Parts: sequence; structure tokens; C-alpha cells
Amino acid sequence: MSADPAQAVDVVLDESALLALGAGSVLVSRILHQSAATDSWRVHVALAALADADRARTGVAGHLAMLDQIAFHPLGLAAVLAASGEPRSLGWSHTRHVAQPGPERPEGARVVTTTPKDWEGVGVRVLDVSP
Repeated sequence: MSADPAQAVDVVLDESALLALGAGSVLVSRILHQSAATDSWRVHVALAALADADRARTGVAGHLAMLDQIAFHPLGLAAVLAASGEPRSLGWSHTRHVAQPGPERPEGARVVTTTPKDWEGVGVRVLDVSP
């Protein structure tokens, strides 16, 4: 029996989580498995973060592209404007933008990360999957 979609947990994988997945992280793999098996987890990926991760570990983007349970978010004008003046990478800024509350996710999404300190004080909830 699957969970009520209104009760689903939305998560967005940051660059570190994408790289951890590419390195065989059991925790990130389990999140992806749960999202494929039930409606209780919805996984999102900011494409700018995916591009950053693929530059660091070639093949991550191709692997994720085969997974139909992931919602990929293109880099739109709103995301670029949100990154304006931000000293962090475009991938980080795009991930933060996707995690923010909006019409489709009124509560926002948790950022899945192996580097939780990168997300302190920026107004997003974090799911720490560091080893």
C-alpha cells in the first residue's frame, strides 16, 4: 500500500548526494528505491547540480537519466535570478531554488546532502546522508 501523495516527502539531491550515489551510497540508493517502489518519496534533481556532479564524476548524469522516478528541474530564469550575486556554485543555487516552497511543494523539499554544513542558515531543511 502506498502513502497518500499529500503526505509524501519531497527531497532534492544536491551535488554531494549525486556524487555519493555515483560512489555507491547505500543511503541515497535507498531513497531512490523508496521513490520507485512507493509514492512516499518524491526525488527532485536540479539540472545545474547534475551538470556539476557529472563534471566531477563522468557518467552520473547518464545513470540518473535512466531513472524515471526522478523529477528533473531545468535551469529557468527564476533560478538564474535566485543565483544572482550568490558566491556559491550555480548547481548549489539551483538546488536551493528547487528546495524552496512553491505551489507544487508548499512545504518545500529537504536537501539530501553529505555536506550539511553547506546548507546551514540558508532556509532549507536538510537530510544528512553523510557516511
